[in-house]
Parts: sequence; C-alpha cells; structure tokens
Amino acid sequence: MGPRYSSDGAVQYALAQHASKIVFDQSNVPGTGYIAAGPAALAANAHVPIVQLTENVPITDANSVAIKEVNDAGPNGAVVLNFTPPQALVILQAAQKLGLENRVKLWGCSTPCDTDFLSQALGPKWNNKLFVNAEMTPATTANTPTINLYKAILSQYGKSVSGGVGSFSEFGFAEAEIVVHALESVQGPYTVASVNAAIRAVQGYNTGMLCQVWSYGSYPMHIPNNEDYTVTPNNGKMVVAQGCTQISSVHPQIAAYRKVAGVAQSAP
Repeated sequence: MGPRYSSDGAVQYALAQHASKIVFDQSNVPGTGYIAAGPAALAANAHVPIVQLTENVPITDANSVAIKEVNDAGPNGAVVLNFTPPQALVILQAAQKLGLENRVKLWGCSTPCDTDFLSQALGPKWNNKLFVNAEMTPATTANTPTINLYKAILSQYGKSVSGGVGSFSEFGFAEAEIVVHALESVQGPYTVASVNAAIRAVQGYNTGMLCQVWSYGSYPMHIPNNEDYTVTPNNGKMVVAQGCTQISSVHPQIAAYRKVAGVAQSAP
C-alpha cells in the first residue's frame, strides 16, 4: 500500500483518539504533495485543523524539528511522522531528550516505523505514546506458520537487512510468496506473457501476513491491501494497539478502488 495510505492510517488513528489538531511531517522529497493529500482529506472530513510540514533529510537539527512539531500540535494534538526509521528515530529521540514526548496527546508514524529497530532504540518511555500504522501482521507477537517461516528465513539469511523484524522485510517475504504462488500456476514455459498473466490472475490469496486476502485484478488502480493494524512500542517490541481496521474511504482513491473492487474478504 505504501507511505501514502499508511500515512492515512496513522492520521486516521490519531483522529479516532480525538486529537484536536494534526501535525503531519514528512521528508522533503518528490511526492510529498501526493502523500499529504490523504491526511488533509481525513482531517477536513473530521473538521480538525492540520499543519503540513516537510524536513530536508538527513535531519541535521532534530531538536528544532521536534520543538516545532510539538508547539504546532498543542497539548491535545497529534504529531504524525512519515519518515524512514532512522530519520523518525532522530526526531523521537530529540523529543525525549527535551522532555517533549508527553507534551502532545500522541505521536504517530506511517508503516516504515513498524520495526523492532525503532522500538528497541526508543526504550520504554515511548510505551503507548507512539502509534504506528502497520500494513503487515505484527511479527513480534504473532505465532503462525507463515510468520514463523518469515522469522526463520530472516534469522538465517537476513541478518544484515536494515530494520530487521518489521513491515519492510515482511513486504519482501509476502511479495515473494505471492509471486511463487502465481508461478506455480503456470502451465508450460515461463515467458513474460505467461508470468504476467499468472500474477494478474491471483485472486483471494491468503498471504498469512495481511488483514485481507490479496487479489491483483484488472482495475484502473491497485490498492489490494487497504486494511491495517496499529502497533505501539512496548519494552523494545512492537505490539498491537488496534486490530485490523479499514483505511478510510474519505480518501478518494480508496473510495474509487473499493467502488470497482469491493472490500476484500478478511484473511482467515
């Protein structure tokens, strides 16, 4: 689903917790306007003011960034970040150093922050203060055959994978699983045409890592993963704060996708 809709999920959670204002901050890179549109639509629908910020990365003055975010949000507001884990971490650590972690109602982050790297680095002061949209099944606490296989493969072959256990490495595993599933259906030699047709034909596949079954489908746009978890740090691990929740169709692209594809069945 990517940073656009996972940013929506993080803002959606903050609004559900009755944040009176949203401060949405992200990297100053191409595509920021595209990503910012979702949080703006959600905030407007809830009649909650939103401040949109961008930061040049790598961040060189995290103290100033954290102070600006907290001052803009106010004590009943929420700060929602859309950064890679290392950049989000420097902001959150700066906020902790300055004693700002409790100066807002809550902190949020899009899916890249769903990694034990971040929760271990932050420590227990951030327990139940940071809420992260998680597009994949939270791997730390799940005990399923798929999750256990993923963790075993990561442990054996992925010791140098940035972030370790978390959504990004889960994405790679799930993508490979979907492709293997598609390839197993090919009759005859693998060609560009036969492989593309097999991937396009994947329907209702349970990856074991998503809230919904996964389908490709012949649609104008593809957002097959649009129901997520929310996780929060708990003593160095990311744990579930909210179970599977649909990303709001207030976002026009989510609404357009559901109009043609419907709402996917929940994964068993």
